[in-house]
Amino acid sequence: MKVHLTAVFAVAALAAGVGFEVRAQQSPAKEPLVFEIASIKPTPAEERRGIVHQLPGGQTYEAIGAPLRMIMTVAYTVTDRQITGGPDWINTDRWNIEAKADRRSTSDELHDALARLLEDRFQLKLRRETRELPAYLLVVDKKGSKMPVHDAADLVHEPIAGQFQEGVLNMTGQNVAMNYFAFFLSRIMPLNVVDKTGLLEHYDVKMHYVPERRGPGDGGAPPPPPADGLDLIMALREQLGLRLDKGTGPVEHLVIEHVDKPSGN
Repeated sequence: MKVHLTAVFAVAALAAGVGFEVRAQQSPAKEPLVFEIASIKPTPAEERRGIVHQLPGGQTYEAIGAPLRMIMTVAYTVTDRQITGGPDWINTDRWNIEAKADRRSTSDELHDALARLLEDRFQLKLRRETRELPAYLLVVDKKGSKMPVHDAADLVHEPIAGQFQEGVLNMTGQNVAMNYFAFFLSRIMPLNVVDKTGLLEHYDVKMHYVPERRGPGDGGAPPPPPADGLDLIMALREQLGLRLDKGTGPVEHLVIEHVDKPSGN
């Protein structure tokens, strides 16, 4: 089973079948994308999935059985821990969304259009705060990056995706910017990851590691390497030429100031 992993809640999201797309680098400014057709409905009680993803073709965003808080993490490219405030129902009430644009669009445009849709239909009002917090700093290891630079003429963008095989998680992605790779890692690590690589190109990412669950009270420390394979920390260094250092960095927070349940489509 292949699952998009940019909004994983550690490894648990794989089992839940939650899918998320990676943002590409921001495209040049142009008319903001608006979904031509957009439906938001409560999820039927019998639906057990929790999914938020872009459909093939670059025009449609779909959510099935997803709480608003989960949808927000995708639309605003933040981790769950970066959202504060709001009533309890944003975590419990589940929604089905189908939103389609009239043209093929980039991942960035679709994310931004999804955010505008939430702000319109849920009357969502946010305050953004930047806080200096403990974080992992993503840096280039002393031997240099091992990631191939993606051909700028090749516009193919494949989200970082993962596939389990005998307990090993194989991850691949094409045309990935480092700030969004840091965001992806923030979803996996107990602290946010801040890009300090200085790498400005887009890269093709390919790595594999053995995930290890963390227990409570680990203090944000990376887990020790598993006995049967590389852990994430070692895989980053040996396979991609990157390193995670403990430090502090700017972490954006979204504070919910107002939100209502949608009244109709």
